[in-house]
Amino acid sequence: MAPVAPFTFLEENKSGESPKFEVRDARGDVWTVKLGPEAQAETVSTRLVWAVGYFAEEAYYFDDVRVDSLPQLSRGQDYVAGDVVRGARFEPKRRNMKRGSTWGWQKNPFADTRELNGLKVLMILLNNFDARSGNNRIIYVDAPGRSETRYYVTDLGATLGRAGGLGGTRTKNDLVDFLSTEFVRGVEDGAVEFDYDTRPTGLGHLSVLHPVYYRSQVKKEQAMRGIPVAHARWIGSLLAQLSDEQLRDAFRAANYSEGTRESYVAAFRERINQLTRLSSRESQRQNSASVGTKIKKWNSKALDHAGSTLSKTFTKLRARVRR
Repeated sequence: MAPVAPFTFLEENKSGESPKFEVRDARGDVWTVKLGPEAQAETVSTRLVWAVGYFAEEAYYFDDVRVDSLPQLSRGQDYVAGDVVRGARFEPKRRNMKRGSTWGWQKNPFADTRELNGLKVLMILLNNFDARSGNNRIIYVDAPGRSETRYYVTDLGATLGRAGGLGGTRTKNDLVDFLSTEFVRGVEDGAVEFDYDTRPTGLGHLSVLHPVYYRSQVKKEQAMRGIPVAHARWIGSLLAQLSDEQLRDAFRAANYSEGTRESYVAAFRERINQLTRLSSRESQRQNSASVGTKIKKWNSKALDHAGSTLSKTFTKLRARVRR
């Protein structure tokens, strides 16, 4: 059920990148309110994941909403005017749902199944650059007479822009950047090659100084490779059953303008068609890159080299310090 006004501020939540706080609604339910560019993108992405049969967190979007007893926030004050917040995503904290441990893309009960690989394709389709295992969560749901264990991909806000690694040009909720990506690049050895590279680049290699984060990025990148053509076609066949009007409804829920909505819908339809048209025969990658694309690649290689050199230097320094 959607949140019901009036809303009363409870406390600020300082986890994650986006500004967040918790409120209580008229029914007494508690909601986490997220502000910033992820709010719209997450509202759409959760609906698309749910529409093809996967578990997804609930998300409701408000262009503006009044919050009683709202204090000065430590983050996100740019989205606040008095007691009104703009661009807010509401996510419920259901009493019958308990968050459990995280689960890994490479270690789970569904390894090598078309269902798991289909979920990976969805993450690539949405250009989710934050699809690390830390955002994969087991949720325990209590229902009358039974209890369910569900596997979720949570926090789908880093979507609908350009996927990329730390140090690169990754974005979220950016139509122009979303349209600039290719999605399917070809087929090699029976697996689909996607336009999806979230490895750290350039100065992003310095993330090696934070080993837990760096390993999570490497594992995420590895997990999203080697998806069989048959599995990609299968999830494509499910997505193809969604009408353009149903896709529009997902964007209407996040109150996108008509022009932006129609552009996203057309892009999704084309990408879904790419999946359904996949052949197991190998194909060449597109090689008609523009001059701008080539320059971008050359610059990227230069930054990668610089970042890699810095990474090695800091690794040596850390080793010396430990001695």
